[in-house]
Amino acid sequence: MKADRKTRLARHVFAENLRRRRKELGLSQETFAALVGVHRTYVGAVERCEKNITLDNIERFAIALECSIGELLEEHDEG
Repeated sequence: MKADRKTRLARHVFAENLRRRRKELGLSQETFAALVGVHRTYVGAVERCEKNITLDNIERFAIALECSIGELLEEHDEG
């Protein structure tokens, strides 16, 4: 199934929000991965929607990014 503007997969929304928030905080994938306790390649795979992240890791990511899980899953208008 392909995501479009009307039907967006939660995984794609999460990946976009993760990347945006990580960059806002000035964190590289490597630094962020170290904060969370995962490998850098895992962070990259999540940001590229190649991995289906667990709820436990979503929580760990949110804590490291100092935001709520909801913020990482909230759709934003593109434009």
